[in-house]
Amino acid sequence: MSADTPIGYWYQLPYQTRKKVYNWLLNLVLAVGLVIVLFPIYWMLATSFIPPEQLFSVPNPLVPTNATLESYVAVLETDVLLWYKNTVIFAAGVVTLTTVAATLGGYGLARLDIPYKKTFARVILFGYMFPPILLSIPMFIFWRQIGIINSLPGVILAQTATTLPFSLWLMWQFFQTVPYSYEESARVIGCSRFQAFYEVALPLAKPGMIAVSIFSFAIAWGAYTIPTILLTSNSKWVLTLGLYSFTQAESVLWGQIMAASTLLVLPTFFFVYYLQKYILRGFRATRI
Repeated sequence: MSADTPIGYWYQLPYQTRKKVYNWLLNLVLAVGLVIVLFPIYWMLATSFIPPEQLFSVPNPLVPTNATLESYVAVLETDVLLWYKNTVIFAAGVVTLTTVAATLGGYGLARLDIPYKKTFARVILFGYMFPPILLSIPMFIFWRQIGIINSLPGVILAQTATTLPFSLWLMWQFFQTVPYSYEESARVIGCSRFQAFYEVALPLAKPGMIAVSIFSFAIAWGAYTIPTILLTSNSKWVLTLGLYSFTQAESVLWGQIMAASTLLVLPTFFFVYYLQKYILRGFRATRI
């Protein structure tokens, strides 16, 4: 290749120089991508502090010049704290049920001699492909018949049905990475199958359980479709439904929507940020 062409000149450079240029370009691309991803979050935060009368000023400042907590005060005067409490109960219930059921089911699929268990596991994962809206109407009819419509336990069970398939498949994959010889050694010294599971397999499965917990928490905290259909009373709303109460007939209270959205997003951000290493460890262990 001729050295007069750009490509030829590039390969004439020393390897260390090319490596530095490549790393610099890679970091530049990642930085641009990070700015694109984070800018909507920054704009949400900035808008929540802009005075309502300046929201539609031209040009709209990227940095609030007269920052105010007026939107947050207006939000706290609504039922947002009640919705926040409902969201916490809802997310905690989904995380608990999903983690317990996925752990027990994944262990059973990995350790018990069940006919066609691989086919069964793949069918369960296939159920995760269906959007929640397809399940919401049948759930509404069934939940109304058994009397748990418009209740937090009812919506927790419904949301768990959407997070369990992938979580069960994840824990099944994770338990296959835990050597069965450890449990056999425990059985030799007199432990029952449950004791071997509880004292040997369960501690080794903690990274997978944490990954499942974070996954189900992120899904439940931002859930909208199923709560919209199953929760009909304002007192039972979660925060994602409460956001629409700031939409009026002739206007949208953007400052209050952004303030409420900030209150909704921040817990998830910090929760995932501090536990991200467990997510990566769990996914790496299951080769995802």
